[in-house]
Amino acid sequence: MKISYTWLQSYFEEKLPEPEKLAERITFSFAEIESIETIEHTERDGTKTTRNETEKDYVFDIKVLPDRACYALSHRGVAYEVSAITGLKKKEVEYHAPEVKKVARELIIQIKAPELCQRYMARVVENVTQKEMSWVKEHLEAMGQRSINPIVDGANIVMFDRGQPLHAFDADKVEGGIIVRMARKGEKIVTLDNREVNLDESVLVIADEKSPLAIAGIKGGKKAEVTSATKNLILESASFNASYIRKTSERLGIRTDASKRYENRYSSMFASKGMGDFSAYLFEMDKSASFGEITDWYPNPVQEKKISISPDYIAKKLGAELTLDFIEESFGRLLIKVEKKGSEWILTPPVWRADLIILEDISEEVGRILGYDKIPSTLPPVSAVAEIPKSFYYEWKIREALVGIGFSEVMTSSFCEKGSVAIEKPLAEDKKYARENLRGSFEKALKMNALNAPLFGQDEALIFEIGTIFTKDGERTALAIGVAGPKKRSAGVLEATIKEVSELFGTGVGGETKNGVYECMLNDVFEKLPEPTTWNISIPSAENQTFAPYSLYPFIVRDIALFVSSDTTQESVASVIRENAGDFVVRGPVLFDEFEKEGKKSLAFRLVFQSPERTLTDEEVNAVMKTVYDAIVQKGWEIR
Repeated sequence: MKISYTWLQSYFEEKLPEPEKLAERITFSFAEIESIETIEHTERDGTKTTRNETEKDYVFDIKVLPDRACYALSHRGVAYEVSAITGLKKKEVEYHAPEVKKVARELIIQIKAPELCQRYMARVVENVTQKEMSWVKEHLEAMGQRSINPIVDGANIVMFDRGQPLHAFDADKVEGGIIVRMARKGEKIVTLDNREVNLDESVLVIADEKSPLAIAGIKGGKKAEVTSATKNLILESASFNASYIRKTSERLGIRTDASKRYENRYSSMFASKGMGDFSAYLFEMDKSASFGEITDWYPNPVQEKKISISPDYIAKKLGAELTLDFIEESFGRLLIKVEKKGSEWILTPPVWRADLIILEDISEEVGRILGYDKIPSTLPPVSAVAEIPKSFYYEWKIREALVGIGFSEVMTSSFCEKGSVAIEKPLAEDKKYARENLRGSFEKALKMNALNAPLFGQDEALIFEIGTIFTKDGERTALAIGVAGPKKRSAGVLEATIKEVSELFGTGVGGETKNGVYECMLNDVFEKLPEPTTWNISIPSAENQTFAPYSLYPFIVRDIALFVSSDTTQESVASVIRENAGDFVVRGPVLFDEFEKEGKKSLAFRLVFQSPERTLTDEEVNAVMKTVYDAIVQKGWEIR
């Protein structure tokens, strides 16, 4: 959000801190200043000049956090914050409302979706003569907005100043009264930016007797668009359901300054302020215009809320020594009314501070005024014996045991293509459901690890996973263990591993084995186990470790077997192979077979070739192997 320093200064008699200093104060207490821009002024002849000395302006790009967006997405909202954090008194700038006159058009308002429209204000203004005002264009330029026409510019100026979104309809293009209703199936609207939008029964619209005029709270339509020729107006200032606006804006793909404010619970009390300011602006532009009565549909006005708190609670929560006078002064700066009842203070925040709800909110406000940098840093008290989370402890013990016997842990996706627990916003077509077991994705991981086992000098894959599964009854933790390798050996290894896990806990773990994968539910096992009281955990070394990325390209495996004399060592043979195998060997030579026959020793080695940059061809690897064979023959060894 853009905020003009000059515009902000108009709310203060005293000089504001310099832009950089002010930006620093705002950042440390209210919102992040992402940039400060010096604004150029465009003269009437089109040339640009930097507004130096008295005319120079600065524009802050402020990132207002969501909790404060209910009141701070405007110059007045930021001025309120600046007044609070600096102690400078803010002027209450109010505009003179025009006198109500009789107008020719009768305005009838119907609200047919009260659950989505909290407040709707409208009035007729007739015989308006549009005149450009130079200050309006300068203010819009500072906001990065282009001038459209004096009426639309006025609505935008008031929104940037007050924060209340406004809209004006050309009254001569409106057929009958104004109806706030849900769109009908098959209805369409062409928005002000000439986009045709297909509507359905879930979209709230502002309509006349015939068709939609605007998508409520989001975007106006072309039908009743205000142009430079418009003379008669229907002004709108309203308040809509924040959640509805956010969802509809996202679904339609239409984000506007208005929708941004509505979706942040902008207070409905600003609707009357916005209507008053817009009317005053039009009156300043043309004092001969006729302003009709304001129709205000507001069945459930926002009520003041009261919060009871003690000054001692605030000081304790902040961990700072605070005087009663300072706390009371802080509330005064924030326009929070205070009623003292002994040690308890009854606070009444402004009705538009929808973010102030609980005691911690109030304490935070005092902390912001004090300055977070002035609150001493203190460590919280630590109990002599730290609590050990039971599930985390026993999961760690399983990991420790399995890694200790050669298993590697994997983590597979929690989403799958089929299931009964659907994801509201799936990441992909094949990830529309939450997994109900580990088996599906784990079997794929086991197969992939088995294919890549030679890369790690292994002839089998040993993996496990501890992960969350999702059922209609809730979340549960499961354990999967898999072994892929020589069939007879794999079954034995898996069976022995399951037995070791059971012995670890001293109880059976149940579960099921299928396709070389064992899976069990850990929640049931953990419930039977005692609460842990001590935990000796190994902390990894703090020394820097260097890792090389894995290649994304296929690998090629080659085996070489040879006879050597009985006094030849395997290392001497491996050294010859290594020296002649080239740069693409990523694993090996690894000895995988050895025996003696007729006074000779038989050795078999495995080599794994892979490039980090491309796919190797058989021809390239065969050429390398020929070099290895030649070196072996030169040593007098016999290739099998």
